[in-house]
Amino acid sequence: MEAYNPDDQLASLKNWWNQYGNALIAGVIIGLLLLGGGTYWKQYKIKRAETASQIYENLLADLQQGKSDAVSAAATKLMQDYDATPYAGKSALLLARLRFDAKDIAGMRTHLEWAMKNAIEASVQHSARLRLAHLLLDQGETAAALALVTTKDTNGFTSEYEEIRGDVLLAQGDRDGARRAYQAAVEKLPRASSYLQALIMKRDNLGPEKAP
Repeated sequence: MEAYNPDDQLASLKNWWNQYGNALIAGVIIGLLLLGGGTYWKQYKIKRAETASQIYENLLADLQQGKSDAVSAAATKLMQDYDATPYAGKSALLLARLRFDAKDIAGMRTHLEWAMKNAIEASVQHSARLRLAHLLLDQGETAAALALVTTKDTNGFTSEYEEIRGDVLLAQGDRDGARRAYQAAVEKLPRASSYLQALIMKRDNLGPEKAP
């Protein structure tokens, strides 16, 4: 058996360190930087979310006090500088409502389109899409409205989509198609909804479907 020689072990360790030591140190440094960077990024996102939340709270307070200019400024800031937070999409919907109240249809449409494309919450995206479909229908753009509501991704808004689809089809003269859409809307609406009877009435007002 070969005798243990500490000098040989030391020499071997030195050779290994000369070959791999720099790479090892670099790997450790990179790992620490990534860890620190990840922590910093999380803290940065949390801080931005907190700031956006405060801006939005102030916006709602200004809205209650009728300070429309301050509301518009805050909402625009959230959309431009905090678009990765949920408050940006909500602000776009709010601005759309303000533009509607001001009879600025073009502005309302712009904000709804922004929310539909950029909001990070699916519920806000669908709300914007549905409102935009209503707007397009009111403007006589039935083909564009129908394209908006003809989607498989309804995310719990199926009844609302089907109702608007029925409204569009009726505007296009397709009474049977509208009736079927209203029926689908009725079926997807919770039985306890206070809107159920109104929706049933919309369906029944079209009378029975024509025989093929």
